[in-house]
Amino acid sequence: MEHYQSDFERQHGFSPLATLLLLILSMLLGSGIGNAISYLAGEAMGFPLSSLMNNFDEQSSLVERNLLRGVNLIAQLCTFTFPALMVARLLYRSDLGRYLKLHRAPSGNMITAGVFFLLGILAVSQAVYWLNQQIPLPSWAGEMEDTASRMVKGLLVMNSPGELAFNLLVVAVVPALGEELVFRGIVQQKLLQASARPIAAIWISAFIFSAFHLQFAGLLPRLLLGAGLGYLFYWTQSLWAPIIAHFFVNGLQIVAQYFKSKALPEASSIPDINWLGTAGAALLVIILSYYLYQHRYKTNREPGQAEDAQPPTTS
Repeated sequence: MEHYQSDFERQHGFSPLATLLLLILSMLLGSGIGNAISYLAGEAMGFPLSSLMNNFDEQSSLVERNLLRGVNLIAQLCTFTFPALMVARLLYRSDLGRYLKLHRAPSGNMITAGVFFLLGILAVSQAVYWLNQQIPLPSWAGEMEDTASRMVKGLLVMNSPGELAFNLLVVAVVPALGEELVFRGIVQQKLLQASARPIAAIWISAFIFSAFHLQFAGLLPRLLLGAGLGYLFYWTQSLWAPIIAHFFVNGLQIVAQYFKSKALPEASSIPDINWLGTAGAALLVIILSYYLYQHRYKTNREPGQAEDAQPPTTS
């Protein structure tokens, strides 16, 4: 199994763990900058950020809803998207697209299979969510869940197509790009480079992805979704596959909420489980897993496609 280092990594003695440390520091710095921008924006609009977040709920005004959506947008960009691109640009220069596996798009069949694969995992994760609810949480974690639930319900109030579009941008488009750049494009690949164990890299990055959201009542189902995105990236060898699947799954839930065909599960409630539907979803996941797995190894057996072959180093 081949691994690679860029010229910058070799010249400066950057190990995979050093790259991850650089990413973490960049994300912390970006988060601080994002918080400062959000604070100043709130003050300028006459809505102190701390007061807005403490009192935000379903009864909040349109201005308050859009301000908080803007705060979330800034947080996503400054915590995930910009740091990931900055680190990739520093390490890989003009070849960052190739190293992040953004240089080629999967086929339409792979995209369709990937989307339905993740939708199947989403359906299975509802049963896992029920299991997660059986785990007692300390009081401080319960308070965090209540706060998160209150804010989510407020943000999901959408009284116009404009609010729907803003939510799709904040909840589907930007997180799909930024989170996949961080957790699959960099974290998973560097863990694979450090360990040479694809399964370990997938599940460790999925755990970090889930834990980073700081929503303990959804830790296990989000872990499952993160692993699904990790496998999708590993099988297709294109970051566009998990980006598109991530966007589609998040966006579908927002659109469903807008048309009130169904609501997202609340952190404080235990959903009714359709066990027959869950079994059907699990079967779908197994079938599509085999299909995607076969695609990866069929591709790797083609001439010029060595197992885990990486692009040449940059000059």
